[in-house]
Amino acid sequence: MQIFLILALLIAILAVIFAVQNITAVTITFFSWSIHTSLAVALLSALGVGVLITILLSIPGRLKGTWNSASQKRKHTALETERDRLQQKLDELTLDRDKFLKKWEDSELEITDLEQQIANLSGALEGMDSVSGIQPDSDPTQRTPSETSTPEGEQPSNLQTGS
Repeated sequence: MQIFLILALLIAILAVIFAVQNITAVTITFFSWSIHTSLAVALLSALGVGVLITILLSIPGRLKGTWNSASQKRKHTALETERDRLQQKLDELTLDRDKFLKKWEDSELEITDLEQQIANLSGALEGMDSVSGIQPDSDPTQRTPSETSTPEGEQPSNLQTGS
């Protein structure tokens, strides 16, 4: 922007110097109009009209650039908002994942503990079976009635009547 201002000032100084040196009277004719003026005024007028035309022709491009810039800023803001929302969701999902991983690790530890307890109980049960003489293959629910009956005249201990 500063370069543009320096260049415009330089052109203005050169135009003033040119105008001071060219004070000769000229007649300018355009269709039916005729104007009698000095050459400096005619040249400075032409320079001014050229500047005005340049400014007027550059306005649509500047407006379009401003609109595009505003549109890009809105898109940028929307994308930043979306990014922040997705980052928050990612953080929540990461936290949930960490919670599930912790639960999974706890479950794995619990399973290991339960397997150890089962192994201990199985070993204790085998030890009890070997002491009592019960074969591990025999199932007490599969015994025949003769194996489970009591001698005649005696009632099973769990069915005794109150006397």
